[in-house]
Amino acid sequence: MPKAIRIAAILLLAVAALLMVLAFGIGRRATAPTDVSSATPPTNPSKQMVVVASKDLPAGQPITGADLTITEMALPPANGYSAISAVEGRTPARNIAAGAMVTSEQLLQGIAIGIKPGERAVAVPVDELAGVSNRVAPGDYVDVFMSLQDPSSAGSGQNNTQARLLLSRLQVLGYGSADVGQASANTDEQNNEIGASPPEPGSRAETIASRDGRRDGSANADAAQARSAILAVPVQDAGRLLLAAHSGKLFLALRNPGDTGLADESIFATPAAVLALRGNLDESAAEAAARPENRAYAGIDLNALAGDNNRSPSANAVASAAPQRRRGARPASRQAIEIIRGTTPSNQQSSP
Repeated sequence: MPKAIRIAAILLLAVAALLMVLAFGIGRRATAPTDVSSATPPTNPSKQMVVVASKDLPAGQPITGADLTITEMALPPANGYSAISAVEGRTPARNIAAGAMVTSEQLLQGIAIGIKPGERAVAVPVDELAGVSNRVAPGDYVDVFMSLQDPSSAGSGQNNTQARLLLSRLQVLGYGSADVGQASANTDEQNNEIGASPPEPGSRAETIASRDGRRDGSANADAAQARSAILAVPVQDAGRLLLAAHSGKLFLALRNPGDTGLADESIFATPAAVLALRGNLDESAAEAAARPENRAYAGIDLNALAGDNNRSPSANAVASAAPQRRRGARPASRQAIEIIRGTTPSNQQSSP
């Protein structure tokens, strides 16, 4: 019986050794192709669709859909675009050659892309009172009210200060250090990144986080004390806004974005411009004079802003069209002799 056990044990050992040899051979055959494939780089890298310019794109000209095309490119940079709709309507900051890929660095950034045609970005001074207690945020719509002293009452002891609506429904492009469309940090109320676990209490990480929180809090307090607001202003009204900011006090009034009501300026007398129209204008020139850019060029003075000069532009043009009479040289005055009899001077008599 012990002999049979020894024979069985020997057979089991032989079978185990054979299985080990088979397993070792199978393992080598399975790992060999993997090593070869990992050592050789891929011959066909994946390509991505990117937006390229179909023709030369000059700087400052808005891009249309016909100016762009889609093409495949291997390993495109991360700042490219994969859809024409993401580039259409944007404006190049520099010239883009035909066939070149359009990247974000080549396009205008910041508040310039939020200005509509016919508008200008104008900065006006604000404080806590004028800025609705610093509740104004970029993207809001505001009315601009003006407080101005009548220039005719200056030095007369009268205080004819007026307050009225100056401009309606202007969009705020920037307030303080914040701009419209500016990405905000993904932080929660405790100033921690969203998705990140808070630091362990009593740890060094908590000490650093609390110190950074105090520094960020002071920075936010400084940012809340805004000193200027950037407004999108129609070009013909930019002069009125700047003159009112220089000579008076401006106040921003927040309004609902859905409220589109505007003041009807056509029912009020039109203030006279600083520059009068040239006389004998033809029809095309008269139409050109009504363009917003030319109205802004004509300007406005303080009396007109205060409502003291309400002549219409047509009357102003007629006055300027009248030929000015040139003054002739005045004759030299002849010497006169004054005769005094007693204490009462007599009439002045001229010598020949």
